Amino acid sequence: MSFLVEYYQQLVDLPAAQRFCSLVGLPKLTSYWPTLLALSVLCQLLRLSSNTLSSLIFGAKFNSLSARQKYDWGVRLVSQVHAVTVVVLAVPIFFKEELIKDKLYGFDNYTAWVYTILCGYFLWDIFVCISDHKKIGIGFTIHAIASFGVFILIYRPSLQYHGASFIMFEASTIFLNNNWWLDKLGMTGSRLQLYNASILVFLYLTVRLMFGTYMSYHLFEELKAKGANTPTVLYYFYRIANHAVMILSYYWFYLMIIAIKKRFVPKKSSTIKTKAD
Repeated sequence: MSFLVEYYQQLVDLPAAQRFCSLVGLPKLTSYWPTLLALSVLCQLLRLSSNTLSSLIFGAKFNSLSARQKYDWGVRLVSQVHAVTVVVLAVPIFFKEELIKDKLYGFDNYTAWVYTILCGYFLWDIFVCISDHKKIGIGFTIHAIASFGVFILIYRPSLQYHGASFIMFEASTIFLNNNWWLDKLGMTGSRLQLYNASILVFLYLTVRLMFGTYMSYHLFEELKAKGANTPTVLYYFYRIANHAVMILSYYWFYLMIIAIKKRFVPKKSSTIKTKAD
């Protein structure tokens, strides 16, 4: 263990890495970049091992899926592990005294590690979206790039406190993934999927849309009032990235409602439709 700690410190102390972090305006990143890159690799390893793990757990139901569905299953497994982890770990950020005192430029080590997990995932997500852009689409690619671009800037340091509000968006991702898995496991239209969909809609509406819009407004009001240390270019980057993510969130909510309606259309006999899309 001491060897690993020593090796990690050597990576942190690399003059080239320190110069690069300073050059791009992220001086605090020097202590975290090895973990960030390692987590991106770990995400890929988890996706690659997904078929073996899922086959052992779900057996014939997983094995009967197409190659494309198995690939998407692995991507969602990585997404699920990430979402659960960062949502749980982000809660203490709201109570960090250093960040409460300075919500725009305060810096806390624990919080930085949470963002390291987040940035490691979104870096991996960018490569997934770009390598599979024809299937995934431009919307998810924009979301991945915008999210990584905003969250990596906390190492300036900048917006560590406010960023936690947007990490909470991932709470709805947990139930979105559940909904997809229930489809693939032959449980479309089931009572369990109905309960999951109800929680999904509630979280998406309250956390992503209502709370997200509210916090976006207050973030930019605070930046206008107290953000003298935020360059104008960076301010507008925040605005563009935030607006892009929020517009996509509203659009995806519309698509999500349509998809859920298809799964729960009652027949004339008042039974629930069970045929998958």
